[in-house]
Amino acid sequence: MAETTTYPQDLQSWVEYLLKRKLPSALSLAPKAVLLMENEAPSYLKLAQILAPDPVVSLAIMRKANDNPRPESVFSKTLDHAMSMLGHQQVKELLVAIKKLDIKYGYRAYYQTLGASLIKAYLAQQFAKAKGSAKSLDIFWGSLFSDAPMWYMWCYATPLMREISRASIPKRKALELDLLGCSLKDIQLELLTALNAPDLALKTQQTQHCLSLRDWAQLSRFGQASAPTSASQSVAQANPAEPIELSPALKIARQQPLFFIELSRFYLHYYLKDSSPKQISRALATTAAGLDMPVDKVRTLCTKTLLKAAHRYQMPYSANAVCRVFDDVKEYVPHAQGETSTTGDARTVFSCVIPSTGKVAKSKRIIESTGAKKPEDQKTFTPEASFLHLLKAIKQQPTDFNSASALMTKMVEQIQIGLRLKRCALCVLSKDKSKLNIVFKSGIDGDDPLASFSTPIIKGTIFSVLCDKPAALWLKPSVKKEVADLVPMNFKQTTQRDEAFFASIFVKGKPIGVVYADQDPDQRIDEAQFRYFKLAIKALESSLGTISQDAQDS
Repeated sequence: MAETTTYPQDLQSWVEYLLKRKLPSALSLAPKAVLLMENEAPSYLKLAQILAPDPVVSLAIMRKANDNPRPESVFSKTLDHAMSMLGHQQVKELLVAIKKLDIKYGYRAYYQTLGASLIKAYLAQQFAKAKGSAKSLDIFWGSLFSDAPMWYMWCYATPLMREISRASIPKRKALELDLLGCSLKDIQLELLTALNAPDLALKTQQTQHCLSLRDWAQLSRFGQASAPTSASQSVAQANPAEPIELSPALKIARQQPLFFIELSRFYLHYYLKDSSPKQISRALATTAAGLDMPVDKVRTLCTKTLLKAAHRYQMPYSANAVCRVFDDVKEYVPHAQGETSTTGDARTVFSCVIPSTGKVAKSKRIIESTGAKKPEDQKTFTPEASFLHLLKAIKQQPTDFNSASALMTKMVEQIQIGLRLKRCALCVLSKDKSKLNIVFKSGIDGDDPLASFSTPIIKGTIFSVLCDKPAALWLKPSVKKEVADLVPMNFKQTTQRDEAFFASIFVKGKPIGVVYADQDPDQRIDEAQFRYFKLAIKALESSLGTISQDAQDS
């Protein structure tokens, strides 16, 4: 971060100049992870949860894991997968080599850049999850690492970046060429390639973006037309325009992973940098149209996300987003009709840690009115009605299905949807009993590595155990190491989960397959979900046995 007087003046020199330098860390998470690894054998997912708030450490691990010249090698897109490729020893060596910066004002711009990247990435991930995307974790890392070149530039070319950031947008490109000898976007793309960044991060710089300016304008108009009209707007909209319909191409574009990254950037640009009521309204309306959600739900989603981000990503000098949220909450949350605010009312007071000072900043904003709510962790899990209906149908009419294939398709679907899990797959055993192939699946799209997974039955693995005798297993992060090691490494890399359900399917004493189901990485599985999962497996085995017997009799 030294104020160097001489800087490179062409693209290749900039890439070489930056690659010779290592990004310093602003946090103390690496030593914490090293200490944990010395005392126990934590799962890669647990390590990822500890290290994810530090983008510098995450980038170093991802870069090392993907530094493989073989074109056929597996390319890591998430932190836990990258660590599984390296192994505990290499990860530990990388963590020990990470240097930590002191918290000083001179590093402020660098810290703020890291903090902004984390907030954008987390918001993009939550947008994707709200739409049910199976790639929310990929979107987080793709968004985060797309900003990695800016971390280098703000760390090692601070004076130049300050001058560029102060310039108006029309003058910025010419200033970049004058100061850098090339465009900042060219540096970003070349450096991302050299850093072995995930493909999604590269796409943020390679393409002409997911949406055009016209698309963004259409989303904004669509969202504003769909938003509830306030009393102050009702006069202006007395003669509303014709209803706006999104184009089919725009509807398709909203499903792409890159769209969630761009939507996050769009929202934060207008919400935080230009916080006038008009621009905040535009940000909310456009985001609502992009997610196909009501404006009020989008506001709640974004507010909760930014508050969680403040708690999770405590980067020095980067609390601006949270302060803006508190101001917005004050403006937005009204008292209940007929109520007035008194000091005797019950209030919810949020607190957030501002890392630069270590002090706790309290925002006295009314979030909820009087009345306690039952904590979510006390709610009793109940499956969807469709799941219970299927179990009832199997019990009453076990042969009321067109075929065994139709039954297995329906059961896999209801285990995933009815039990509110992320993915479910039924692997069918080959005729020679030597291999398992995924045939029936739900919640798994074509890009998911699990979609086409196939594995031989190797003695000593969980698949061998399940094919030897009927069993059901809930694999948890806290399970004994000898049990966790039963899961083959290639399957761990494919699923990227350390918590999942496994169960064997036996019909008339013979194995026919294995059922696998999991949840989002940042969500835990409920005990009741496992009980219903086992009930589903028993019902499936019973019905398949009846169908098989009827087929023989006929």
